[in-house]
Amino acid sequence: MLHKHTDIPYQQLPFVGQFNIFPLGDFNGEPNRQPHRHDHYQVIWFSKGCGQHVVDFVSYELQDNMLFLLEPGQVHQLLDDGKEGHVITFTEQFYFSNRLERGTMYDFTSLFDATPGYAPIHINTHTAAALELLANLMYREKSAPNSNRNIIKHYLNAFLLQAEREKRRNAAQATAPLPGNERVAQLRRLLEKHFRTQHHVAFYAAAFSLTPKRLNEITREHTGKTITELLHNRLVLEAKRKLAFSHKSVKEITYELGFEDPAYFSRFFKNHAGIAPQDFRDKMLKA
Repeated sequence: MLHKHTDIPYQQLPFVGQFNIFPLGDFNGEPNRQPHRHDHYQVIWFSKGCGQHVVDFVSYELQDNMLFLLEPGQVHQLLDDGKEGHVITFTEQFYFSNRLERGTMYDFTSLFDATPGYAPIHINTHTAAALELLANLMYREKSAPNSNRNIIKHYLNAFLLQAEREKRRNAAQATAPLPGNERVAQLRRLLEKHFRTQHHVAFYAAAFSLTPKRLNEITREHTGKTITELLHNRLVLEAKRKLAFSHKSVKEITYELGFEDPAYFSRFFKNHAGIAPQDFRDKMLKA
């Protein structure tokens, strides 16, 4: 893989308003083979696929009926040899048009949550048939002369609910914990907003009027990790992104992630990543 020392680009995809769906075969070209990220949610469904898809430094061998759910900011690249399927892109503003819908529509954010550990979803043939039907309905409504936003939204809602059911089935087969608590979903949003500046558990516990011990019990139950582990994982991931795909120095990255001492940050990174920050950068440049 070739990596350039420039900030990771936010790729501009074909995007109609705040929603789009298009064939996976249109997702071609050299830009997609380079690391990039998006400022919207993205569903990539490989109904047929071979090759590799790299998401946040982890390479996944593509298989048929494999579903990738990417939240805004995740870095990925398609190193694939062949693919069929669909790509769905949408913004949070498209899905939740107003405050009332946050209480009545399925909250998809935990479905896309990469904090506890990212993994694609393997789709069984029964669910694949249902997803194909919903995808075709979205294509049809999007291209209709009097296309209705709410109709598309409810097709998308059904698609994501099917994906959540498959994610839970995958987790049950792997005997892995799965996020499913509303407070954990809220914590994830809070952590994503403040992880650069707030490194103490007490800050997150206070937001829920809970003790750190109780909030840790909740997060461990639903994610298998403590708040500190979730926070540290997020900091290390962001550090890897900046080291691999930006021109910023280790010192600059230290301060951007809320650390006061570059030497302490280097020890923190090496302790969690198993390699010093500069060595990780050099490794990525040679890859």
